[in-house]
Amino acid sequence: MRVFVIVGAAATIVVAALGGCASAGHPSSGASSPAFQGPVPSFTGPWASEFEQAYRSTNSDAVHEILAKGSITDRDYAEVSAEYERCMANKGFPTRVTGPGGEAEIDGGEDSLKADEACNGDFAIIASLRGSILRNPQNLDENEIVVACLVANGVVPQSYTAKEYESNLESQTFPFSIDDAEFTRCARDPLGLSGD
Repeated sequence: MRVFVIVGAAATIVVAALGGCASAGHPSSGASSPAFQGPVPSFTGPWASEFEQAYRSTNSDAVHEILAKGSITDRDYAEVSAEYERCMANKGFPTRVTGPGGEAEIDGGEDSLKADEACNGDFAIIASLRGSILRNPQNLDENEIVVACLVANGVVPQSYTAKEYESNLESQTFPFSIDDAEFTRCARDPLGLSGD
């Protein structure tokens, strides 16, 4: 059995909305370690707050080194991805990172989830933040960009608002089918930046 994992905030939105999908949102698993108590770099740019939060969420020197630059390069992502894959393989669950924002395929079904939790600390922090930045570089309001996409693609009328969408997300009731391919695309890539 193969489990598909998506790490990140954007994934949480998609998974919350898509309910029965074969995906699982894994926020950073830094919960088992205490928050970082040392000095934090001064970050700038639209994602400064999130970089600071991610930096404080872990005591990992590897993650701190990456985040301290204020950006996450392809090489940084490749390094934490490879380490995550190695850790999972060592626990008996061959894993392949398949996407640019934390998407992965794990051989081993639900039994692999405990291993994933043990292995994904550094990977989850970097992948989550990187995926969010790739999806929304200027850190625009998530609900507004998803709704703009839904309106542009005829999923909802122009009168549909970000506030309505937020309410629909909370109640998990929508005025459209969550199986609609356009909704799925807008939830995953509202600005159309992935090229898909």
